[in-house]
Amino acid sequence: MGAKVSICIPTYNRRNYLAQTLDSVYGQTYPDYEVVVVDDGSTDGTENMIRDGGYKNLRYHWQENAGDAAARNKLIHLAQAEFITFIDSDDLLIPDAVERMVETTETQSDKVVVYGPYLRIDQNGNVYGRCKRKLYSGNITKHLFQSILVHSCGSMFPKKILQQAGGFDTSLPVCSDYDFWLRLSLKYRFIALDKPTFKRRRHTGNLSVDSSKNQIVELKVLDDFYYNKGGDKVIPHRAAMKRLSKEQYRVGKCLLKEKKTDEAVRYFRASFKRHPHIKAFLMWIIVLLKLSAEGKSQS
Repeated sequence: MGAKVSICIPTYNRRNYLAQTLDSVYGQTYPDYEVVVVDDGSTDGTENMIRDGGYKNLRYHWQENAGDAAARNKLIHLAQAEFITFIDSDDLLIPDAVERMVETTETQSDKVVVYGPYLRIDQNGNVYGRCKRKLYSGNITKHLFQSILVHSCGSMFPKKILQQAGGFDTSLPVCSDYDFWLRLSLKYRFIALDKPTFKRRRHTGNLSVDSSKNQIVELKVLDDFYYNKGGDKVIPHRAAMKRLSKEQYRVGKCLLKEKKTDEAVRYFRASFKRHPHIKAFLMWIIVLLKLSAEGKSQS
């Protein structure tokens, strides 16, 4: 009989961090698991490290670089257990995380997603904070639309619901997991744990760093979910417009920081028109005045 849980790890050129991640996996208090690693085209010796590591019950798959979403889809395909939990190759699982998630799942009569908060660690693994965001249980779509509460790491999913939902959208360079959880939340309940399930590492190589490019993708995910994927049937219109406006404002701030002033103006204006608020209005006017002054100085 196979394992009950597949601990799935996507990785790309993170050999040193991956060794620490695997240590956290093999340090789990819950014994009934398999480990699946999908290497998305690493060139840093990751394969040799795994081959030489003597890891038990680990299956390794190398593929040409295709992005995070494609790697996670491959993990879903390869996983043989009833439940899947992901952990990124630069993050760490809390020792009793899998045990607590399995115990919670077994108390439910239907298929649910179990998730938890995280601790923040630096590149050396030192804890410097924790996620203080309030987490919700039940039908969480309205809350999830307002904030990214669920992460692929430190969460547990019945494999069947990941398959039935069609997997991660490979057209999204970031936020494919956020898009997926939003879609899942329309059909399944989510159960939040009180104690952290993983340690989230912040370093210069993080995929989810703030940039206008990444923020624009997050805005598109939210916009598409609300208008095209059923979000409008659950989320009140005013609340949705406020959230979309906030995201447009964040894009504008990133663009301004990147000195893309003309584009920033458009996003501040769109933010104010979608849901009028003083911050967007002030930034819209301030940047317009700045552009006007620069135009005059050049003429």
